[in-house]
Formats: sequence, C-alpha cells, structure tokens
Amino acid sequence: MYKKSIFFLVLLLQVIVSFGQSQERINLLAGPSTVSTPFYSGLMGYYAYRIPTIIQTKKALIAFAEGRKNSTGDFGNIDLVYRRSTNQGKSWEPIQILIDRDSIAVQNPVPIYVKDQNKIVLLFNITPQNEHDILNKDYGPKDGRKAYVMHSSDDGRTWSAPKDITDQVKRPHWRWHALGPVHGIELNFGIHKGRLVVPVAISVEKGQKAYCMALVYSDDQGSSWKIGAVDNDLSDVVQCNETTVVELTNGDIYVNTRDHLGGSHDKNRGETYSTDGGLTFTKPIIESDKFPSPIVQASLLRWDTKTKGREDVLLFATPSNTRKRENLVIMASYDESKSWTTIYNVYHGFSAYSDMVKLNKRTLGVLFETDDYKKILFKRVKIKGNSNN
Repeated sequence: MYKKSIFFLVLLLQVIVSFGQSQERINLLAGPSTVSTPFYSGLMGYYAYRIPTIIQTKKALIAFAEGRKNSTGDFGNIDLVYRRSTNQGKSWEPIQILIDRDSIAVQNPVPIYVKDQNKIVLLFNITPQNEHDILNKDYGPKDGRKAYVMHSSDDGRTWSAPKDITDQVKRPHWRWHALGPVHGIELNFGIHKGRLVVPVAISVEKGQKAYCMALVYSDDQGSSWKIGAVDNDLSDVVQCNETTVVELTNGDIYVNTRDHLGGSHDKNRGETYSTDGGLTFTKPIIESDKFPSPIVQASLLRWDTKTKGREDVLLFATPSNTRKRENLVIMASYDESKSWTTIYNVYHGFSAYSDMVKLNKRTLGVLFETDDYKKILFKRVKIKGNSNN
C-alpha cells in the first residue's frame, strides 16, 4: 500500500510538472521591438523591391530581394540584390547588386545556410518571358525559365559564379518554375541529415490552371541537385504555388503551400508532409482552415526543439485577413504542426510576402513587404520564455 501511494504521488508530481511546462509558451511581447528599412522605393534608383528572403551566418545577417527597376510588376527589368548587416539588422551596409541581366528578370532568391561550413547556398530563377506567356504560349527551351545556384563562404562578402542547374531541377514539360520564394532548409534530424531542401512552384501542362508544387534537394551542400517529391494532381482542390517548408524533430518535412486560386474564401493554404527527406509526399495536399491567410506567400521557421527545458516550437508568418494582404501575424505550433495559434501581430495595415530568421535565443527577425510594396521592413522582436539558457 505504501509503495502504491509513493507511486501515485510521483505520478501526480510528474503530471503537475508536465502541465506547468506545457503552459510556458513563448511570449513575443516581452520587450520593445525595433524596426529598420533595408529596402525602400527609390533606393539605388529602383522603383520597388519585392520578394524578401533572409538568413544569418556566423558574422552577418543577409537580406535578399528583387530590385524592380520600372514598376512593382513581376516581369521586366528585375535584378537580384542584397544587403548585409553585422549588428543583427539594426543597420545595414550599402545595397549590393548580385545579378543583373539587363532587361531580363532575375527572380525568386532562395538562400540556405549550411551551418557547419558557414556557407550560403543561393538559388534563383531567370526568365525572358512573363508568367502569362510562359503558361500559355509555345516557345523553345531557350525562352523558358531557368534555375541557377551560387554560393558564398565569407558571410556574403563575395560570391561564386552562377551555375545553371535547370536540367537538374526542372522537367522538360514544366512551364512555370519558381523557386521558393523563401529560405530553404538544411535537414538536421534522421538519416537525411545534411540534405538541403527547397520548394518550387511548377506548372505541369499548358494553361493558367496548371499550378502545382515540388521539392528539390541536394546531398552535397548545393553543388548538384535532384527533383524529389512532386505534386502533379490537377484534380484536387488546392492549386499549389508558393510553398514553405520546415523540418520536424522526427525528420519529417512539413509542407505549407499557397492555394493560388483559392479553393474557398476561407481556406487559402494547403498542407502535406514528406517522411523520406523530401523524396515523396505522404498524402495528397489538403485544403486547410487553420490559417487566416489571403492568397499570398508565407514563411515557416523552427524556433526551438524540446531540449534542456525548452519545448518544440514552429513559427508561421502570414497576413491575417483572408480577403486582403494586411495585418501580418506570427502563429506558433507546439505540437509539430498539428495545430496553430496566433501569438503576435507584427504589423497593422498592408503587409504581404515575408521571411523569418532566428537572430539569437531571445530575438526573432521578421522581414516583410509593406506600404503597397514601397518598403521592405525588418522587425526585431524580443522573446521571453521557452528557454532556460
């Protein structure tokens, strides 16, 4: 009887401790936030900057964007540009033009950070035609969208020459091919540790309603690439476009995608998983009502894992009006993507594409479009809780 009492007492204490830990959620209102403006209309003569992505290396924070010369439109004279910061986004070094192909559009920057080598791998697209013509007209291979990769091993100060990887990441019948646009990931758990994974929007036949999605991957730190999982089902409700991915602690990949045409007014995101390192999807992409998103790009980030008193936390950034691009929020998942709750309002008013980066154990960085695409802001958000360090 005594042993049973002791057993139940220990069990009760474990439940109490577990309950207490489960209530400790990260708090993004713990301290004042700060905002800087790495890109704005008129800077270096560009009419607008769009499609922001961001990563952090050992010595620098690097923000990428498309520098659009003459309009906010998705085609025309568009350069790939970036800015570095050595104080975690409080201020920025002068803008650098990374790729300029005269009047041809350079688009969709997708940076990946390879931690053990302090290496940036950067993928991007180049296109001589606009989206409508790519989808609907007949043309030869030289006029299709191309994919390139380059890298930096000195925190973004210098870069390798661009390498054409179109044949590695694009099947011949795919018309549309748009990498990201958001940071890619390096897998850290399971048998595929070290693999780089990047989402890509594709179209699988001629016409406006042929959008789908795929994953491409590299097992040699970005030197060569292969096509992995492919969604090519045009009969399902979700017409995938811009996709963001994050690795779960069991090694699975959680996939969250923009429903390009909007299966319903209140369900503008799709979800699925890969359990084999991005080679296949476990099931068809399903329409989700977990997110308040309009039809827009969004971003995922792993904030923490359940070690040393911390808990598993995934973050998701999205505008939060299902009909308009406005009111950017951060959502959190504490159960590895099964459920989500809004925890912080980043920006009231117009806000669109975004990306996130973990600056340190207490600071989240959010890079996002605002002011009708006239500015890209970077907001540093102080975080309390979720860590004993």
